[in-house]
Amino acid sequence: MEKKIKILIVEDESLVARWLDMELSAKGFDVCGLVATGEEAIEIAKQEKPCIILMDINLAGNIDGIDAARSIIDGYDVGIIFMTAYSEKKMMDRIESTQSIGFISKPVEIKYILDIIEDSYLSKN
Repeated sequence: MEKKIKILIVEDESLVARWLDMELSAKGFDVCGLVATGEEAIEIAKQEKPCIILMDINLAGNIDGIDAARSIIDGYDVGIIFMTAYSEKKMMDRIESTQSIGFISKPVEIKYILDIIEDSYLSKN
């Protein structure tokens, strides 16, 4: 990988966040932050301008991952990959309205994240 792809991890379960950081860093990605709230995600995304955001939907804080993603997408072009253990229709409809590049059910497997990055991001850049 010539240019490192910058990834922001938004996950309020610290063990999961650190595991994702370790796995993605080992694969050559530049993890630019680990945050636990939607508010932090918006702030760090503005500062760091990641290429991809791994976004948990149910987060600590006052806004969920879907609303945080909408705020971030309004500012610039970024690929959002949602992660959640829930899959009810109302939530899936909200996810679809964000034009995300992917959705992964928890427990997350790194292979699926890499597949989405390859299919949706690397093939276009």
